[in-house]
Amino acid sequence: MMSERSNVLNPLLVLILVPAVFCTVQPPTFNPEMLTPMRTIGDCQACRVFIESFKEGLERTSRGKYEGGDAAWEEEKLKKSYKRSEIRLVDIQEGLCKTSKFSFQCHSMAEKAEEFIEEWWAQDPDESTDLYAYICIDNLKVCCPEHHYGKECTPCPGDHSKPCNGNGKCRGDGTRKGNGTCSCDAGYEGQFCDKCAVEYYLSYKDENKMLCSPCHVSCLGGCRQGTQKDCVACKTGFSFDTDEGCLDINECDDVDRCTRDQFCLNSIGSFKCADCDRACSGCYGDGPDSCRKCAKGYSKKGEFCIEDREDEDQSEKLTTTRYLTYIGLIIATGILLPKSTPLGSIVGAMVLIYIVGAEYYCMINGHTGLVNLKDFNLIQIFHT
Repeated sequence: MMSERSNVLNPLLVLILVPAVFCTVQPPTFNPEMLTPMRTIGDCQACRVFIESFKEGLERTSRGKYEGGDAAWEEEKLKKSYKRSEIRLVDIQEGLCKTSKFSFQCHSMAEKAEEFIEEWWAQDPDESTDLYAYICIDNLKVCCPEHHYGKECTPCPGDHSKPCNGNGKCRGDGTRKGNGTCSCDAGYEGQFCDKCAVEYYLSYKDENKMLCSPCHVSCLGGCRQGTQKDCVACKTGFSFDTDEGCLDINECDDVDRCTRDQFCLNSIGSFKCADCDRACSGCYGDGPDSCRKCAKGYSKKGEFCIEDREDEDQSEKLTTTRYLTYIGLIIATGILLPKSTPLGSIVGAMVLIYIVGAEYYCMINGHTGLVNLKDFNLIQIFHT
């Protein structure tokens, strides 16, 4: 009986437990960086990154991995210090490229350089030696010495210590790439960057260097010196004056330069149309005090266009309602008075008291009334 019951329960347990197990399994995480294109660098730069990482490893392991007995054991068993042991080399290699943004290319370069690194390590060299030149230039041959370029590491044009006259860079400098031509800095041109570019003038020159400075902003096509009087021609937005040279044109003198809801801002050689303040319907400057006319929903108060407040609108409505009430009461009193003089007089007096009281209330609360009750002695009026 028990076995039959267990046979029935087993499938039920499977149906219950299997979904529960699968529900507890976390879905695989997705790394969005996998879709980001990998940044790449040239072989020479990758070799530089690798060498820097290796030097960091030298610094990291410079004090030794072991302390006490372990360091002594290493000294005795391997007949040399941890400083030049294979264990230290392995420690350095295990930490290579971990902090680099170009870790993939760094690791690739480390694999190519592994044989040469081991040879260098076996020579027990001074760690201050130029490892970059030994690995990247002499053995892997992916870089060149400074101011050299191309497969054969040809010297860059011009003075070796100052290629391109110090006014540019040699294309491919320090790598096995490039053609060695000069890429001139701003303001210089020519095969060896030895001339001033258009819009620049020669402001200084001696046996060692030359300096090209920019022409005045108003100049077009070059200049003799750096002032607006030295221009060969004037740019658009400037006019030529025989005494002053290139002078700025104030485009904003034209009142139709901008649209109705904009105002003009002059700048050197140009202008800009800016939108009027929202309080304005047309303007001649920035701000609510420069409106030609106030926009809908705004009113002129002094020199400013101020937004109409809802409470002011409400106050005007209440004032109108109050005046209409007064008129209604006076008309009712006039109708009642011919029919019953005593009753009409009483009602008229009550209406008068109501109107005076209402106006006095409005006055003390800052609202506009029919008359300024401060000019009257209310007690004397009621006594009379």
